[in-house]
Amino acid sequence: MSDIVHTDGDFAERAESGRSEYGPAVTQQQPRQLDRDLSTDIDLRDFLFMLWRRKALIALIVIVFLALGWMGLSFIKPRYTAEAMVKIQNMSDSKAAELTQLVANFKLDNTVILSEVEVIRSRSLARKVIQKYGLVSDRELNPLMDHLKSSSSNRQYRAETATGFKSLSLDGHKTEELQLKEMPPEVTDRLMGVIVNNFLMNVKVYPVTGSHVIQVEYTSSDPVKAARITNALIDSYLDQRLEEKFADSQKVTGWLEERLATLREQVRASEAAVEKYRNEKNLVVGSRAEITAQRLSELNTQLVVAKAKQAEARARLSQIEDARKNPLRLQSASEVLGSNLISQLKMREADLQRNLAELSERYGPKHPAIINARKEVSDVRLKIDEEIEAVLQGIGNEEEVAGARVEALEKELSEIEGVRSQENEDMIRLRELMRDAEANRLIYETFMETNKRSDDQEKLQEPEADIISYATVPAEPSYPNRPLFLSLTAAVALFFSIGICLLLEKFDNAFRSAGQLEAVTGLSCFALIPAIERIPQGELANYIISKPASNLAEAVRTLRTVLRLRGNSAGNSGEDARPRVVSVTSSFPGEGKSTLSAWLARISAKSGERVLLIDGDLRRPSVHKLIGARGDKTIVEYLTGQAKLDQIIEKDSVTGLHMIYARSVPNSALDLIESKRMKNLLESLRKAYDLIIIDTPACLAVSDARVLATLSDQTLYCVHWDKTAREIVTTGVKQFTDMGYQTMSTVLTNVDVHKHAKYGYGDTPYYYKQYKEYYQN
Repeated sequence: MSDIVHTDGDFAERAESGRSEYGPAVTQQQPRQLDRDLSTDIDLRDFLFMLWRRKALIALIVIVFLALGWMGLSFIKPRYTAEAMVKIQNMSDSKAAELTQLVANFKLDNTVILSEVEVIRSRSLARKVIQKYGLVSDRELNPLMDHLKSSSSNRQYRAETATGFKSLSLDGHKTEELQLKEMPPEVTDRLMGVIVNNFLMNVKVYPVTGSHVIQVEYTSSDPVKAARITNALIDSYLDQRLEEKFADSQKVTGWLEERLATLREQVRASEAAVEKYRNEKNLVVGSRAEITAQRLSELNTQLVVAKAKQAEARARLSQIEDARKNPLRLQSASEVLGSNLISQLKMREADLQRNLAELSERYGPKHPAIINARKEVSDVRLKIDEEIEAVLQGIGNEEEVAGARVEALEKELSEIEGVRSQENEDMIRLRELMRDAEANRLIYETFMETNKRSDDQEKLQEPEADIISYATVPAEPSYPNRPLFLSLTAAVALFFSIGICLLLEKFDNAFRSAGQLEAVTGLSCFALIPAIERIPQGELANYIISKPASNLAEAVRTLRTVLRLRGNSAGNSGEDARPRVVSVTSSFPGEGKSTLSAWLARISAKSGERVLLIDGDLRRPSVHKLIGARGDKTIVEYLTGQAKLDQIIEKDSVTGLHMIYARSVPNSALDLIESKRMKNLLESLRKAYDLIIIDTPACLAVSDARVLATLSDQTLYCVHWDKTAREIVTTGVKQFTDMGYQTMSTVLTNVDVHKHAKYGYGDTPYYYKQYKEYYQN
């Protein structure tokens, strides 16, 4: 038994507010186009519920994809990848660091690591590995081996593969080797290029981030061969690196020897130049330069003394010449007073003057004694003047001698300074030659020492790379990666199934919720009528009587409540506002309209209302089948004047429901429905009954429903849940709206409540399990 989805209070509020549970009661609007379906506005919740509805399909598609993927994996030949690790050492840790630094300043950075990566996967190294280990005959690398193989070589190949590393040698493929050697050189070169390309396609080399480690991988269908080729590749790389270092060392040593010979000649030439220049310039280190400096110092001292004497003589001479203008001053000059002869003459003059004075007292001026005395005084004075002139002449001579001495010393000093300057220039040039010779000697000695070390270090060469770990035989194949492949297959299957579900949802034209129905038709959905288990048609009408507490009975009561309150939704109040004549129709037969009419009528009658159920389908009447009884007179007899009203009305003894049956008159059905007698009948019945329910034919089959709708206060349009196409419903509704009919609403019938709840459309059936204690099915 399915379960009900609405309550009386729920629909009462919707009816009073003029709104349905899913939106406004837009009964006056035209049906909306299908492109405005809610499926075009998918939110996350709708999407998740869509996935839940289609979970079986999604699971089936994923399982099918996984099965196909698993089957596909069984047809794929597995390939194995072996891994090895190589660490590149820093040059500063090498024993040959000093020698290498002479050639280049090596710095271990990402550029160097990437360069070594390219070296490992270079064609030259791959070619060496192929030639060294005989991989020319490997069937994975050489496409011609399948054409050259023989039964004996196959046996030998299998034997070597089972025994060990000899499987990488040509020893077991002598027949193929001879056939390959017989090929023309251009064919062999082209074939070797193909083999190298195939080899490199299986090699992967990449640096390990944040370290000096390089990871080397090789992929093969044979796990043992993958490990051995990986180890062979890194061994060949270390051998090549060691050979390159040895060759570089020999190259450096040869260059050093050539450079030493050149430097040796440079040292000899520079030292010879020093000696030659020293001899040419007569430069004895420490003797000649000191003599010149000493002589220069002595001359400077003598020159100073001579200039002092010259200045002194010039000053004395100048003083005396100034004093000659005044005889008294001249006689008192220091040079004059310093002369002994002048001093004696002055003493003599003083004596003579004293004697003259004594004689003058005794004799007259003309006395011979006076005259002689005066003559003696005059002679003494003359001698004094002559002596003063001699003194002046001597001072002048001294000044001239001092000047000549200064000039001679200055000349000699200038000559000595010239010699000193030349000697300095010669010494500068000599020191330059000596520095060049010393520099050449130091370079020569350095190269000698480096050459000696390089000779010793040639025996200690290392590849400057360490093998951290050799490759081991892989236990699991690297291709196909079964977990990854199956995960991707499941992901693809999931997206594919979701796409299929979305496509199915897009092409799904049936209605599963009241919201969808309202959005497409523009009409309010008054109720969702649950479906019940299959029972005989004659017992359908009795279902709600036998199970009055079922969800179905509650849904019909809810519909009755909505109809009763419908008048208030338009702003009216009172008994006259409620619809008294309600017609029930659908797009096609079999959508539950007749059953709903019987249920609604019996529920209303059971509630104490005066209810009349009219079978208005004069083409395929079915009410009598639902009730399980049939009267002698039908509405056809009344409309044709063959019976009175009280003759055609039957009464349900269980509920007190009054019923008017019908019979099939397809040729005159429409005429009878459109007759004035039918209109008068309904007008008179309005006064006698609280509710009149008319079960009309399907509207798309005939036009009787539209005529009866014009005689009704309300029309219920039944839509089969998850069955009736949307285009059909909109076409049927359009027949009523095109003629201006506005009092129409919809009802979803035969709702599978359990599926509806799983679909998650948000209607009340979604919450049925939470309220199932309210119902007794």
